[in-house]
Order: sequence, then structure tokens, then C-alpha cells
Amino acid sequence: MRDLEKKAFPATAGAVALCCAFAGVTLFRIRPRDPIFEVLSITFKGFKFRFCTDSPLLLAIIDAELILSIKVINPNVLPIEYTSTVMDIFYHGDLLGQAKVDEGSQDANSQEVLKVVAKLDGLEMTNHLAQLVSDVKNREMNLHSVVTIKGNARLWKWTHAFEVHVCSDIKVDPVFLDVLEQENKVQMQLAPVI
Repeated sequence: MRDLEKKAFPATAGAVALCCAFAGVTLFRIRPRDPIFEVLSITFKGFKFRFCTDSPLLLAIIDAELILSIKVINPNVLPIEYTSTVMDIFYHGDLLGQAKVDEGSQDANSQEVLKVVAKLDGLEMTNHLAQLVSDVKNREMNLHSVVTIKGNARLWKWTHAFEVHVCSDIKVDPVFLDVLEQENKVQMQLAPVI
């Protein structure tokens, strides 16, 4: 009888170890990971003519519109849904323009290309005219963008809220609007599981 107990113990211990290893690998695989953002291209859409009503003088201002193609990769095993938000675009520390990111969703382990329309303020561009001319001459313009995306991941009836804060430093050729370099910093915050 004792020999039978001695043989059963290693088999039971092996099964328990195998189950623990499987659970560990599963938990590692489903851990939340930061999404990946990359600006693929910037396309000039056109100019918008408007009058500035902020000053006593009637000023005609020309705003620029660009289309940003942003590749978003969801490396997680759960699909996500996100709310609409606004991306702020800065030039030499001042807010130059904004781009509206529409609400949407993305499947698990997938990538999508978002087309986002950015509007750049012509009045703000004139405040940086000397720097802008220098950047055009050097064919190198540094932009900084910030966006916070809020959403949730769904698994059956459970939803888990998240917030992703993305800061991008993008070096652009202002003549041909080519993306020369970019560095994206992504921080994800998860809501506590209830």
C-alpha cells in the first residue's frame, strides 16, 4: 500500500506543477500591454480662410488642414473600445493645432490605420514666422503632440477601463511633409478590477 502512495505522489505533484505552469503562461499572455502608435504619413488637405474676431482689427487668417495617417496596434488578447478625444499639436511649446480622433473600436491582436484631420491655426503660425521660415529652409520641423485616449476592454459581460497617454515627438520635412523621425512614449493606466 505504501508503494502505491509513493508512486501517486510524484504523479500528483507533476500534474499540479503542470497546471501552475499553464496558469502562469496564460496570465503572462493575457497581461495588458501598451498599444503602439506610429505616424505613417502627413498629407496636406488644403487651406481654410477665416476672419479673426479676437482683435479690434478685422484680420484675414489662413488655417492649414492636414490628414495624419496613424497606425495603431492593439497587442492585447481583448478587443478595445475607445471614446473620441482631441490630439493637441505643439510647435516650439505653443499649441499650433488640434486633431479630432473619433470614437471607435479595435479587435484583439490587430492593427488599424486611422485617418485624422488636423487643423493648424494660421494666427499661431504667424507668431512663429521666423522659426517656421528657418525650419522650411532647413527642411526640418519639430512637432510635439499629446493625446489621452480613454476606453475599455471587454470580455463577455466584464468591462475593464483604461487610459492611454501618448506623447509624440515628430520631425517633419515641412516642404514635402515627410515624417523624418519620431519617438512615441506611451503610458497606460488601468482602472482597478472590481
